[in-house]
Amino acid sequence: MSIFEKNLLKGKVAIVTGGGTGIGKEIAANLLGLGAKVAIAGRKIEHLEKTEKEFRSSGKDCMAVQTDIREPEQVSRLIQGVVKKWGKLDILVNNAGGQFIAPVEKISNNAFDAVVKTNLYGTYYMCKAAAEVMKKSGGKIVNVVHIYALRVAPGLSHSGAARAGVVNLTKSLAVEWAKHRINVNAIAPGITETEGLKTEMIYDKKTLKELKETIPLHRYASPKEIADSVTFLVSPAADYITGHTLVVDGGQILGNWPDFIKL
Repeated sequence: MSIFEKNLLKGKVAIVTGGGTGIGKEIAANLLGLGAKVAIAGRKIEHLEKTEKEFRSSGKDCMAVQTDIREPEQVSRLIQGVVKKWGKLDILVNNAGGQFIAPVEKISNNAFDAVVKTNLYGTYYMCKAAAEVMKKSGGKIVNVVHIYALRVAPGLSHSGAARAGVVNLTKSLAVEWAKHRINVNAIAPGITETEGLKTEMIYDKKTLKELKETIPLHRYASPKEIADSVTFLVSPAADYITGHTLVVDGGQILGNWPDFIKL
C-alpha cells in the first residue's frame, strides 16, 4: 500500500545512484511504481542488471548504467545517455556512497581520500551534470547522507566529514539554483535494516542489539521508510522545500553516541 497518489510521477525521468541494492533499489521501486522512468546507476553491473531485469519483468521502464560517480566522464555519459533515451531529466537521487568503521589513526590517507571522493566529490559531479539539463525546465535533487553528517561520528570521521560537506553543498546549490526552479534537499537516515547491514557485519550482533536500544523508537528504519521520505521530497508536495536536510532516524540523533561501541 502506498501513501502516494497513483501515477504521481507519470512522465517524470529520474536517476538513482546506488540503485541496484538496498535503499537505492527501494527508492527506484517507489519512483517506478508512481509512473516515473528510472535509470539506476552504480559500479557493480551484476547488481544493476539483476535489479533492472526484476523491474522490467513487472512492466516498469528502467535502465541500468554502470557508473563510477568519482569519474566526471562517466557521470557525463550517464546523464547524456538518460537524456538521449528519454529526452530529459527531472529527478536525481544521489544515494551512492560508502564507508567503513575505523578510528582515524587506522584510516590510511588513500582510504580517507576514496571515501571523500565517493561521498562528496561524486555527489558534486552528479549534481553539477544534472543541473545542466534541469536548468531548462526545473527539477528535484535529493542527496542521501546519514545522521553522522549532523552529529559526532567516532569511527566514521572520513564519511562524517564528507557527508557534512554534502549537507553544506545542498544548501549552497539550493540557493544558487532556485532561479532555475531546481529544488535541492538532503535526507539523513539513521541505521537502516538493509541486506548490507546483515551481511557485511559493520557491527557485531551484540552491538547492533545494544545500539537499537539507544534509539527512542527502539528499532531500525526499513528501506521503504527511507524511500518514502525521498519520494516525498521529489513529489509536488515538496515544491516549496529546498536547502533542507530531512532526518529520518527514529530520534537517534537526539541521543548521545553510545560508549559501548569499541573502535
